[in-house]
Amino acid sequence: MKQLFTVLSFLAFEAFLFAQEQQLFMSKDVKEMAVFPGCEKINPSDKKEMNTCLSQQLSRLLAEKLNGFDEVLEQNGISAAMAKIQFVISKEGIIIDINELKGSNPILANAAVDALNQISEELPPIRPAKLKKGTPVNVVYQLPVKFQIELKDEEPAQIYPVDEIVLFTLLDDGLRYEIRLFKNKDIKTYEIRNGGETYLGRFLSLGEVEQSEPYRSLIIKERSSEKTLVADGFLDDGFFEIYIHNLFDRENKKPIFVEVVKVDNNRKTIISKFEKEAEFNKSRFVSLIYRD
Repeated sequence: MKQLFTVLSFLAFEAFLFAQEQQLFMSKDVKEMAVFPGCEKINPSDKKEMNTCLSQQLSRLLAEKLNGFDEVLEQNGISAAMAKIQFVISKEGIIIDINELKGSNPILANAAVDALNQISEELPPIRPAKLKKGTPVNVVYQLPVKFQIELKDEEPAQIYPVDEIVLFTLLDDGLRYEIRLFKNKDIKTYEIRNGGETYLGRFLSLGEVEQSEPYRSLIIKERSSEKTLVADGFLDDGFFEIYIHNLFDRENKKPIFVEVVKVDNNRKTIISKFEKEAEFNKSRFVSLIYRD
């Protein structure tokens, strides 16, 4: 596999504000920009140079944290991915409120958010942005992250014959919560009970799902497990369960793969493993994740 390029570009965010208790500012509102570690020699009033330096420094740190992520993309049959990450450099000099934005690839977005959270914990205090009177303030930024790789056996993007598929299922004392992806890339959640389903809500990203209960607590539990249920159901020759391994692994970066288990009189037998999403999508088991 040859990695063609990894582009991490930085833009001061100029059009969107979080709904927070504390006031947030855009770069055009401040006299001096935040001084990221490594950019101390630049005049903080030179916004263009300061943003360029911050971009270079943060890009370098993110590239280190995301080292090997191209292998994750290849395992999932993805040749290119883009994520939009939004964050705040607070008046205390800390990177906070790190979130993915709509339109992001969920796999890359999760990895980038995790990486930026780790960077925030490891960085020394950042000299915050200041107003004309020297008052430190919170400033919002946007960070596009892009990956493109050359797959060994490049496959066209999968086009599913249904409007929605199950990404994964969370279990909670007999209840099931299906997390589904729609064709328009929205994520919707459903409660499955006694064979029926109840629509619970719509999210713009997996990051939003992970911040909402009860999903947040259930996902935390899943991180201690090697595999997560995707879906299950009957095919012509029996009942099958679909699992995805290491989906929520944030530290060890173990490979993600899909496993198919056949259930027969409470006896479970692994019958297939798929290292790439594209391979699973060609199998007869893919129909178990379809939803009408």
